[in-house]
Amino acid sequence: MINRNGREAFRTLMNTRPVNFRRILALFILATVLCGLGLSFAGSESNGGGDHFFAGKTGERHLRRGDLAPTGTLTPIAAPTPTPFSHPLLFSPVAAEANVSIGIDEACVQILDGPCTNMWTYGGTYPGITIRRPTGQTTNVTFTNNLDPAAGELTVHNHGNHSSAANDGQPDDLLIPTGGSRTYIYDGLERGGNQQGKMQFYHDHRMDVTGRNVWMGLTGMYIVDDPADPPTLPSGTFDLPLAVADRQFDANNQIPYVFDPNGVTGDKILVNGVYEPYLEVGDRKYRLRILDASNARTYFLTLSTGDSFIQIGTESGLLPAPVVRTGMRMGPAERLDVVVDFAGKLGQNVYLTDLLTGMPLLEFRVTQHLVDDSSIPPTLRPLPDIGEPTVTRNWSFDKTAGHWTINGLRFDPNRVDARPVIGTTEKWVFTNPTGQAHTVHIHDVSQQCISRNGGACYPYETMKETWYLDPGETLELKLKFTDHTGMYMLHCHIVEHEDDGMMTQFEVVRPTSPRPRPTPLPRPTPRP
Repeated sequence: MINRNGREAFRTLMNTRPVNFRRILALFILATVLCGLGLSFAGSESNGGGDHFFAGKTGERHLRRGDLAPTGTLTPIAAPTPTPFSHPLLFSPVAAEANVSIGIDEACVQILDGPCTNMWTYGGTYPGITIRRPTGQTTNVTFTNNLDPAAGELTVHNHGNHSSAANDGQPDDLLIPTGGSRTYIYDGLERGGNQQGKMQFYHDHRMDVTGRNVWMGLTGMYIVDDPADPPTLPSGTFDLPLAVADRQFDANNQIPYVFDPNGVTGDKILVNGVYEPYLEVGDRKYRLRILDASNARTYFLTLSTGDSFIQIGTESGLLPAPVVRTGMRMGPAERLDVVVDFAGKLGQNVYLTDLLTGMPLLEFRVTQHLVDDSSIPPTLRPLPDIGEPTVTRNWSFDKTAGHWTINGLRFDPNRVDARPVIGTTEKWVFTNPTGQAHTVHIHDVSQQCISRNGGACYPYETMKETWYLDPGETLELKLKFTDHTGMYMLHCHIVEHEDDGMMTQFEVVRPTSPRPRPTPLPRPTPRP
């Protein structure tokens, strides 16, 4: 049994929280208002049950798209709810070496009180081992597939990394067989220089079963440190990675997975694998690197005190300038790099709360007086100059014949839908004619926002690689293809949408040189 990396003893079974009818009424009113404003949430469309099933135990048959499978949805059997904020926030072990070996292992992870939860893990913990490396230095990460053969072949995508195609985690090629290993090489370079510092994450990306594999636990964080970033930002013990993910637990604290093409969600929201944890902090600034590690759930984060977040970055690195935000929407795979200041809050509890569910996710207990030597400069990192687009491509994230599609087509590993030329800049236009939001992720390079719905982009989305696309929205981006040729993916990161077919691939190619025209021979002089 894994006991959260040896840092917490077996938890005492606690009583269930009583029903709060005022809270239920407030949530009903809130939902009514948000729907009136046109906000949408993953899971709002339905077309019946799915076509994968995995019961959460090794040795059981799993089904992939096209096989016969149960068509109903999972009937949740609620697990006992622990006493809120009775367990400390935990952090996964950190690997900072140039050569990292990680076993993909089944482990029984202590998440709720009572029985531990059988999960698939990177290194025996959920989330997996955090990799933290300096930019510009090569990192070799070797993954070994120790799961039961029923889990099948695996692949690992370093989400947000500028990887070569062979090291990007292809969904149906260069796979890790049962009992086998694969080493992924990340050189830390981009556009001829160092990659920008940022928070990435790594996860399984196997075709048709990404949702199942992520749900079972195959997610870990990857942080790139960049000495070119301002040194005055909170750092060290004041720089905290937070992975937010939901799960549905049964009465035995297990997390059976039943595919639903509209997205699989749960009623327990975890932070770093802990349900409603607490963290003791000082009365100073903290940097929070927040990842939406859920399969399908969108969050709208606020602080219980009404104080603001200062957003300093996205999944693609620091913003040009800080942005003050009182609430932040975050869809699957998006990251928020923010600073929260607890100055003046000594002796108080501050809650990170999800407005959409009304749930407090994390309790900050301000218990220490600390001298704060950090500061946020008025300018952070300028946007890189990637030129102006010379080619425009249009991508419609749609539903066709009951399945999620891109440009009316489901994913086919034998089809390539675009061949951009290395060294060129293109404009990609995303549209969403469906009634459900999508988070669109492009592999290979980051993208810069040109316009949203024909107007200005939000100041906190100047450069990203995962984009929230609400129903009816149009988003224009530009991106420059550099350094690597080969095959890369474009897909929705509501991973059940991806598994259902909302994914395509593009191939970055070298420019074709025009064939030289032969030098004409002199005409012969006619004979008399």
